[in-house]
Amino acid sequence: MGKPKSKQNSSIRSLNIDQKVLKAQVRLLYEQTKTGLIGIMIVSFAVSFVFWPILPKWKLSLWMGLVFLITLGRGVVVFAFQKKLPVINNIHRWMNLHVIGVVLSGFMWGIPLFFLWPVEHSIFQLVWPIFILPLSAAAVATYYIWTPSYVLFLLITIIPTFLRFIYEGGTLFNVLGFICLVFIYILLRAGKVMHLSSVHAFKARIRNEVLNEGLKKEITTREQLNSRLHKEISERRLAENEIRKLSKVFLDGTNPIIIENLNGDILELNDEAINVYGFSREELINKSINTLVPNEYHSRMIELINLCIEGKLIRDVESFRKKKDGAEIPVLMTLSLLTDEENNPFGIASIASDITKQKNIEKELLRSRVVAEKANATKGKFLKIISHDLRSPFNSIMGFSNLLNTQYDIFDDNEIKDAIKNIDNSAVYAFNLLENLLAWARSQTNEIVINKEELNLKQLVDESVFPYLSNATSKNISIINNVKPELIVSLDRNTALTFIRNLISNAIKFTHKGGMITISSYIDNDSIILSIKDTGVGMPLEVVDSLFELDKNITTKGTNDEKGTGLGLLLCKEFVEKNGGSISVKSEINKGSEFIISLPVNLDK
Repeated sequence: MGKPKSKQNSSIRSLNIDQKVLKAQVRLLYEQTKTGLIGIMIVSFAVSFVFWPILPKWKLSLWMGLVFLITLGRGVVVFAFQKKLPVINNIHRWMNLHVIGVVLSGFMWGIPLFFLWPVEHSIFQLVWPIFILPLSAAAVATYYIWTPSYVLFLLITIIPTFLRFIYEGGTLFNVLGFICLVFIYILLRAGKVMHLSSVHAFKARIRNEVLNEGLKKEITTREQLNSRLHKEISERRLAENEIRKLSKVFLDGTNPIIIENLNGDILELNDEAINVYGFSREELINKSINTLVPNEYHSRMIELINLCIEGKLIRDVESFRKKKDGAEIPVLMTLSLLTDEENNPFGIASIASDITKQKNIEKELLRSRVVAEKANATKGKFLKIISHDLRSPFNSIMGFSNLLNTQYDIFDDNEIKDAIKNIDNSAVYAFNLLENLLAWARSQTNEIVINKEELNLKQLVDESVFPYLSNATSKNISIINNVKPELIVSLDRNTALTFIRNLISNAIKFTHKGGMITISSYIDNDSIILSIKDTGVGMPLEVVDSLFELDKNITTKGTNDEKGTGLGLLLCKEFVEKNGGSISVKSEINKGSEFIISLPVNLDK
């Protein structure tokens, strides 16, 4: 047996959308590739300038020539693709050409780590990774649209960097080598999230276009119907008034049609009007048209009747009709003046097309736009974190570790301790950022599963506080757990630990030395309230109002210049809500902040 026709149509629509998404992806990929090629040439010239004094010039010139030739060849492919627009055939061929070009470029940036390595210049040995790692991150941000492109470029460029560091040996190079592996993992995860976000955005945009086409067809159908109605009126001018009335009433019975006199009283109506509005014919004949109009639209209906009598064209006017059960439905009305043989008006014919479906389409379009805007905001947040926030701590680690590695003897003990402290702070910041970034990425791709269990709230808070006791001690901050020991909550353990720890870390960061953080609880109706209150710097009202909004991107340094990305609070809100709760904030500048989490009592029972 063959597939049902509805399923076949659904499969065809899905296939058409996938084809359109693929075409949109390849267009954007080649558009962004132009910028990527320019960046490659700029970086290659910078590399040649830096290494020209210390490397054999013929090797450097040969490498630069190969980079130029490959970049030129890729530029020719991009130019050829642009010439084919707006018609694109054989999409997969263009995708394969792009992957081949990326692989060749990747090899050109991986080869120098073995054949252009400055063996005798230890300072310059870290220069190659400094150029290649940001270039790889930029490639992910540029080619995320097509997974094979950014994955292959990332692996071909950073794996040789890892191997070179391992080959060189030593603690520093081994640590940097494994940092490269972590860097690969982060970029692969980020690329996956950005790729999925772009696909969702493309599909939302294409579905919007399909919905717009459907809406245009509906409008065209209504216009054709109205045109047919006016044509029928013209053809029957010489007929008797009753024949004229009946022909109008029953003309195309797919929409409710009503004939009224010039005072607005109903003379006749078709069967569709009876079916839609729920009244019998006897209940409506000789009654005012306002019987079918909600009270707030009565004066508007009288105004439209008067305009029609004056000869004005009343066409496609939005209004509402009222059914017998009181329900209101949105309609698109057209009013036509009826005249006798002597062209004297005697009545009005009105068509009220139900536009509930069109209104639902408009709501769907609005919802799709909101989804697309959220996807773009998510992509922008990831790009910002990858391009700046995540790269900054690695630059700090590499910079201070390079100074210690190459100029250790010129520093005294205090300077060495300061450098080690900076490396430690940057590593902790990078690790915390990575933890939040991976958790948020899993949340955005719906990979987090909420498994609730009965937990003692006080013990859960103690477990959350423990990792931050050393941080609090270093700032002489007291953390007091006043949570009632008998409170039991139904929560997912992992996500609960995440949002409580983030709030405690935040409180420590923004509390001055010698301050206090108080964690308390109480029951309010059917909710358990968990309060985390500090005596820190506080926040102005405008910051509090937009604290949990993704597009606001609020980040502030702590009282000891601790860094942040604003991602932790977004995670808190999302994880609290996934557990069926809510979060709010009270804050006053220079007096402190209080984060209030409301959790259901025995939600699963």
